[in-house]
Amino acid sequence: MENNEYIENKESSLKSEIIRYFTFWPYFLLSLIGFVIISFIYLRYVDYNYLISSKIEIIDKAQDSEMALPTAMTVFNRSMINLENEIGVLTSYKLHQSVVSKLDFNVNYFTEGNFKTTQNHPNSWFNDYTFKLKIDNELFTKSSKFLIKVDISSMTISTEDENGDNKSYIFPTHDTNSIENDLPFELVIKDKIENELSKILEFNSFSKTVNKYKKNVSVSETGKISDQLNINLKHDNPKLAEDYLNTLMSEFDKDGIIDRQREYERTIEFVDTRSVFLSSELKQIELRKQKFKEENNLSSITVDAEKNANQQFIYDGELFNARSQKDLALLLLDLFAQDELKLLPVDIGIQNQSLNQLIVNFNTIYKERDAFLVSAGPNNSFIKSLEEQLYGLKLNLKNSVNNYISSLDKQIANLQTKEKEFQSIFNSIPEKEKILRTIERELEVKEALFLLLLQKREEAAINYAVIKPSIKIIDAAMSSRSPVSPQPVRILFFAFILGFFVPFSFIYIYFYFDNKVHTKQQLVSLLNNIPIIGEVPYIKDLNSDEALLKDYHKADRSPIFESVRMIIANLNFILFGQNKKNYCVLVTSSVKGEGKTLISVSMANLLKERFNKVLLIGADLRNPQIHKYIGAEKNKKGLSDAIFNLNLDWKDCVLKNEKFDIMLSGTIPPNPVELLSSERFKNILKQIKSEYDCVIIDSAPCLLVSDTFEITDAVDSTVYVFRSNHTTKDVISFINETNDRKKIKKMSIVMNSVGSSKSYGYQYGYQYGYQYGYKYGYNYGYGYGYSEEKN
Repeated sequence: MENNEYIENKESSLKSEIIRYFTFWPYFLLSLIGFVIISFIYLRYVDYNYLISSKIEIIDKAQDSEMALPTAMTVFNRSMINLENEIGVLTSYKLHQSVVSKLDFNVNYFTEGNFKTTQNHPNSWFNDYTFKLKIDNELFTKSSKFLIKVDISSMTISTEDENGDNKSYIFPTHDTNSIENDLPFELVIKDKIENELSKILEFNSFSKTVNKYKKNVSVSETGKISDQLNINLKHDNPKLAEDYLNTLMSEFDKDGIIDRQREYERTIEFVDTRSVFLSSELKQIELRKQKFKEENNLSSITVDAEKNANQQFIYDGELFNARSQKDLALLLLDLFAQDELKLLPVDIGIQNQSLNQLIVNFNTIYKERDAFLVSAGPNNSFIKSLEEQLYGLKLNLKNSVNNYISSLDKQIANLQTKEKEFQSIFNSIPEKEKILRTIERELEVKEALFLLLLQKREEAAINYAVIKPSIKIIDAAMSSRSPVSPQPVRILFFAFILGFFVPFSFIYIYFYFDNKVHTKQQLVSLLNNIPIIGEVPYIKDLNSDEALLKDYHKADRSPIFESVRMIIANLNFILFGQNKKNYCVLVTSSVKGEGKTLISVSMANLLKERFNKVLLIGADLRNPQIHKYIGAEKNKKGLSDAIFNLNLDWKDCVLKNEKFDIMLSGTIPPNPVELLSSERFKNILKQIKSEYDCVIIDSAPCLLVSDTFEITDAVDSTVYVFRSNHTTKDVISFINETNDRKKIKKMSIVMNSVGSSKSYGYQYGYQYGYQYGYKYGYNYGYGYGYSEEKN
């Protein structure tokens, strides 16, 4: 019934587990305090990182020309901006190189404290000072550090060179120019120094610094259909990071402006080159006209010739326009003779819309390739494809110009044919005036072309000077109010977690590898229907000689005897309740050190209250222990002597006591198994049982030797002692096997030393304790290890 009750109460196992861990609360408390202290120390001296953010909007370059015709991209898409290209430029090494070079960010300023060194913004390093590099900051390829100690009147700068040698410079003033030195910088401190200060000046590799900021700066789109970009940077000094992001945005804007200016710059260069050539031609034609008039005494064309030539002038105008277009086309064709890819001049007066559109498309692809070259190499597949498109467009442009020139030639030929039809009209006009008219017509063509080019140059110069910005700054660089790493709340939270987890892990591992049985619930779950008739508490500092043989009366409530009384009461249901006069109880255990002798002596002491004559027999012939409890000699005659010596009466080996009689083990024999299996022993045991009302036999442990099994047939019941926190779970299989095979008669379990381990949350509830003298060392399968004890 008791076993079934424990099985039904398995739901309380969770509570038991919690109690087991709770008994280690001092370790949890110490661990928690330790980790919290460590976290506070860490948060006190760690460098905090802040998130600095900014936002920009990319301005669509396609909107620069207000008169530009809509294309398929502008009709079906909101903008023609490729944000991936812009992100590539923002994260390019070239752009970050420009920022680091401009801000001298490979030079770091620090203030040395008692426990922590803090990085400063250049403006807050000293209140008033002058700092100047003697060499270009891009020439720093290795890291170097200078320790600057400043007192009231002097300054000391020390450093370590590449060979590990220390160099030190002592300046009588706060100016490095006061003595000759080979420092890479000049420093003049104008502050009034009242206390000694310790500063650090650090020079880092320029390329490593660029790569560091290039890696730490992150750029992302604000949305899938947005033209805005978020730029973020994590840094331990918010002011430095804000300066860096603001400068980065400024340099990015300048890069876009320069990219747009290059197109107009190319147009200006083209016009300047051609205007020199046209100016020279105009001078030659004017000189020809002047010379012709001087030679022929001509002042102007007559009115009659003008009236008769009105119709011809109409064709002359068309012929002039066609020839002007041909000259412009020839000028443009000269650009295609060069193999290298360059921007083409736009809107120079050619009256061919398809040709002008091809020029715009060529310049658009060229600028896209130029922008992508910033973040990719020239051998990039996308670059190669763009260059193939450019060469294809250039070939198409050349063919288109040639076709346009051919069409102009045909138009000019047709106009000239028309002029010949009116040639008869000019028969009356002097030949000289015809020549003069031809010269004037040629002069007008060159003048018109020259003025057109000058106009285009002025337009390009104006656009170059007032170019629109490439970005719009939505949000300037701003730092987060609280640090993003480390976060104090999160650090303290993890400190609390670790404070509980670390001791819990060690305790869990300890429990996991612990194979001892500690509680009755564990023992019940491992036994095969073997009754547990009692539990004996763990008693500390028990003096066996005085406590066990003391004449206890029934009212005594000592913990150990209360528990033994409970064992005897439970034995009533198994043994003592039978209608029988003589009882024989065997007390054994698996291994030594489990307290079987203590239980035997205690039971014999208390059974005197029930029976008139009680005998305690020491049947452990290998390692007897009863003599310790009565203060007798170990080799005093006992059971082994009575069995071996046929002339010795067993009654002579019995020691009389006020409460019960005792037969010690006697002399330790070399063959205990043979003695216990002999007929002599059986006869002696029969005589003892016939004379005593109750016989308690303290036998040897039965796991490692077979002595006990030689006695089991002669006893009425067996009390099997199992020690809590001592016996391993491996022994349970031996107990179950012994019971299942009926090797031991009427086995019942007594659990000894209950509550000796507070770590399992199981205490008997008494404040007293006992201790008995086995100093053991065993393992499953080891030999019993009997030997003479050393005094």
